[in-house]
Amino acid sequence: MTDAAIVTKRLAKLRQYISLLKQLRSKPTERFLTEPFVHGNAERHMQLAIQGVLHIGSHIVADDKLGDVAEYRDIIRILGEAKYLPPDLAERLLPIAGLRNILVHDYLEVDRNKLYETLQTGIEDFEKFAGHVEKLL
Repeated sequence: MTDAAIVTKRLAKLRQYISLLKQLRSKPTERFLTEPFVHGNAERHMQLAIQGVLHIGSHIVADDKLGDVAEYRDIIRILGEAKYLPPDLAERLLPIAGLRNILVHDYLEVDRNKLYETLQTGIEDFEKFAGHVEKLL
């Protein structure tokens, strides 16, 4: 059984990161692309938000014995297959594992245009993830 107290704490942090990312996505594209303070904050908080999703998912997968995780993508895939997440949401979230790896390991290769696009279109999926997890608790 999933430890609701741990997941609730992680959800609160995830929501903080989502709030910060929403503020950053309101910046004009040119400012986002050229100002290190803006895109640097976006990179870091996106990394933290993704990590939050993955930590929460990993906790649920392990506690509920849903399957084996060999790589980060497996967490989202397993949650979708187990119907903890709607299939379409799981499908949209799958690429965040790759983005996380780029932000953590290949930060010199971050495509700011793609990051900006993810900010504009993907933040709501983090919120939907949080909502579905809350229903599980």
